[in-house]
Amino acid sequence: MTVHRFYAAQLPAPGSDLRLSPAEGRHLTRVLRLRSGTRVLVFDGRGRQHEATVTGDDPRRPVLLLGAPVAAPAEPLVRVTLGMTILKGRKLDAVVRDATTLGVTGIVPLLSQRTQPGGEERAGGRLGDRWLGIAVASAKQCGRAVVPEIYPPATFRRFLGHARSHAVRLLLVEPAAAGSAARGGADALRSGSRPATVALAIGPEGGWTEDEIRAAEEAGFRPLTLGRRTLRSEIAPVAALAILRFTWDDL
Repeated sequence: MTVHRFYAAQLPAPGSDLRLSPAEGRHLTRVLRLRSGTRVLVFDGRGRQHEATVTGDDPRRPVLLLGAPVAAPAEPLVRVTLGMTILKGRKLDAVVRDATTLGVTGIVPLLSQRTQPGGEERAGGRLGDRWLGIAVASAKQCGRAVVPEIYPPATFRRFLGHARSHAVRLLLVEPAAAGSAARGGADALRSGSRPATVALAIGPEGGWTEDEIRAAEEAGFRPLTLGRRTLRSEIAPVAALAILRFTWDDL
C-alpha cells in the first residue's frame, strides 16, 4: 500500500497538530482525496521525516496529527552543488527535478556570457519559487527527506569564487572544447578517493566561452567531458550526475 508523503517546512513536536500549506493541503484533499484516519508521511526538507495521521475532512483546512519520526533513505555521501546555466523556456524545470532525484544538495542558476537576455530577472523572481516547488515535488516522489537549496542566480565568476571551498571542482565541457586535461573523462576520477564535496558547473546551449573555461581552470576547476557526443544542456546534468554517482559508488 502506498504511503503518501507531504512537505512542511516546519514540523512541530510529535503529538501536535500540523496544518499543511495551501498547496499541500489541496493535494491531500482534492487530488488524493485522503480521509480522516489515513496515515501519511511528512518531511521538512532538511532530513526529518515523521509519520502522521489525517484528523479532519475539511478540504479547506486539512489537519494532521504528527507522530513518531521515521528514518528516511540515506543521503548521498558526496555533497554536490550544481551550477547550471539558465536555459531557454522551461528547460531548467527538468534539470531541477532530475538533479533533486540524483541527490544534489544545492542548485545555483548561472548567468554566463551566452545566457539568454532576461535570464536574471526570470530566475530571481517567481520562477525561483517555482523551481523550489519542483524540487519539493521531486523529493516527495523519490523518497528524499532533503530538498536541495535553490540559490539566487549568480554570475559564473561569482560561482567560481564561492566554489573554492569544495574538494573537487568540475567544469563540464563539450568534446570539441575538451583539452588534454579532459580527455580521461569520468574514468580519471576513479584514481582518487571519494570527495566529500563537489561543485559541478554546466554551461548553456552555446557552450562556455574560451574566457570562461580559462577562468574556471584558474579557479581550480577541472574540464570534464563525458564522451564524444555533444549532449543537450538539459540532458547533460542528468548524465553527469549519474556517471559521477556511479564512479564514486554513491548511488
